[in-house]
Amino acid sequence: MNENEELHQEISRLAEAAEADPETTFDLKTLAVQLWANFDEFSVEDLEDILRDAWRTRGLLFNDNADV
Repeated sequence: MNENEELHQEISRLAEAAEADPETTFDLKTLAVQLWANFDEFSVEDLEDILRDAWRTRGLLFNDNADV
């Protein structure tokens, strides 16, 4: 399994957790920093963008303080 597959699996796991308990996974910046600890070839901002896309796809709520 390569890094992108591992990242995709981890984001899917986090999204499933967010569906079960949205309040614990509301802050995508915090999740991105946590992911960066294991996937440091990505920037925190890139990870936050990836998380944001995954959350939008699933219709999950999140705290969007991004400057996009």
